[in-house]
Amino acid sequence: MEGTFRDMRKIVHFGLWLSFLFLPGLLWPQPGRGKVRKGNALFKQEKYEAAANQYQDALLENPNSLHVQFNMGDVEYKKKNYEKALDFYQKVLKTEDPQLQANTYYNIGNTLYRMGKLPESILAYQEALKRNPNDQDAKYNLEFVRNKLKENAQPQAGAPSQSQQEQKESSSQQKPEDQKNQNKEEQNEQEEQPETAPQSQQKQMSKEQAEQILNALEEKQKNQKQRQVRISGRPYVEKDW
Repeated sequence: MEGTFRDMRKIVHFGLWLSFLFLPGLLWPQPGRGKVRKGNALFKQEKYEAAANQYQDALLENPNSLHVQFNMGDVEYKKKNYEKALDFYQKVLKTEDPQLQANTYYNIGNTLYRMGKLPESILAYQEALKRNPNDQDAKYNLEFVRNKLKENAQPQAGAPSQSQQEQKESSSQQKPEDQKNQNKEEQNEQEEQPETAPQSQQKQMSKEQAEQILNALEEKQKNQKQRQVRISGRPYVEKDW
């Protein structure tokens, strides 16, 4: 596990994509475009409530805009309203734009991670990479969350082993003098051992649960690769975000 932590020195890329509505082919003015620009500027200033107001006004002018729905999801994410953020992102997934789909799945992955739903976030990053294999942030986050899941599968620090439990039970049956001598020996042994890290306060899943999840994800990915059919690639469109 020490090697895993050394590899994780890089800052985790849990930022968000923001839609600016400057998409190829959309050269005419769109309803609510000015309000979206104002909302984006406020979002960058971390004025999320004010940004949300601008996006909501834009939705009144253009209720079918998936890009505004997307940005509303970003606002709710920043406000840590993760369930609401997911609701907005789910609406955006009906888009036929592969780049917008990729960005949405990436944001969904980040949201699920913040909610502590690690297996689900892994699936979201995989969906993002299907649509944009060159997304380095999605690749990094995918490996980061996988390592987190493996980390959770390790035995919990500070948990008493079976031998320790047996020693505790046997010590209760010893005579006072024998128990006193044993306690002294244990104290000397503890002084010679290095200090261990404190036990994590967060609730960890069991090793069996984490291994089952990892195995299921690996099996699903293997089956998807076997079913994948080679198709002619469409030209890459640079992202206008």
